[in-house]
Amino acid sequence: MRIIKLALISAVVLFGLISLMSSFLPSQVRISRAIDISAGKAQCFAALANMEAWQQWNEYIKAYHHKKIEKNELESDEITISFTEKTDSLVVTEWQKPNGNKFGSGFVIIGQDAKHTTVQWYFDFHVRWYPWEKFQSIVFDQQFGPVMEKSLANLKKIAEAAP
Repeated sequence: MRIIKLALISAVVLFGLISLMSSFLPSQVRISRAIDISAGKAQCFAALANMEAWQQWNEYIKAYHHKKIEKNELESDEITISFTEKTDSLVVTEWQKPNGNKFGSGFVIIGQDAKHTTVQWYFDFHVRWYPWEKFQSIVFDQQFGPVMEKSLANLKKIAEAAP
């Protein structure tokens, strides 16, 4: 009986310590990448503001199966992506998984001059207080960063090749 009592108390204390440690991690995480493109703002905006054009450069879109793409929305077995805001310097999207989890993403388009543009791509994640979600957020950068970098490199090639 003492061993069971000790095991239960130890488990509760361990969970409390892990929860306390996770409370120091932020509830909002932003993953961001940027690239300089030798093309005008209009060429970049054209590739970012049309979901059908994403198939050419976005590595996430290429990986999804059974996708139905329209100008402003993508639906697949894995995710639904839709535009929520478009301006000449900002494109904002919402990504929703079938389990109901939502996260935001967006592109900031900074036209430096007629032939030089910087595009910043970001993902915003809001995690709940659960320790496993907070600790999982630590690896988001390693999970999303390389795919974002490859996609932005594809975007650069396409925008610089456009007339």
